[in-house]
Amino acid sequence: MLMRVVTVMLLLSAGIAAEAMSHSFVCKASGRLGGPIRFQFYRDSTTHPKTDIESFTVSIRTADDRWKAMWSIFSNRGLTQPIEYGVTPPGFTTMIQPQKLIPGRVYAGFATDEHGGSSGVTFGFDKNGKMTFPDSFESMSGE
Repeated sequence: MLMRVVTVMLLLSAGIAAEAMSHSFVCKASGRLGGPIRFQFYRDSTTHPKTDIESFTVSIRTADDRWKAMWSIFSNRGLTQPIEYGVTPPGFTTMIQPQKLIPGRVYAGFATDEHGGSSGVTFGFDKNGKMTFPDSFESMSGE
């Protein structure tokens, strides 16, 4: 009987721990250089938009394979619209002012939600300003 109680307690603890662990969600990027670059967030597919984004940062991959933040925003409130690069949504605070995006470089957008979840998207732009999604970082770095 004691073994059953211990087993049930362990299973309950594991379930609670699994529920407390962070989760991921979907981040989609669209647009082109010279026009708006938009980021949209979804719970599990493109049919359930997320409105509880807490922070969003766009970083550039540097020559020494590090990431440097180029724009960062934060909020205590929910998000009611897609995020456009360089435009701070209502209720958000700009932590790092936006810098110019340029073709041939690799960028990453990274978001967190109010529940500890996170999402990221890696993207870049070709010489014509079209958004690309590199399979690997090396494919756009020119190395």
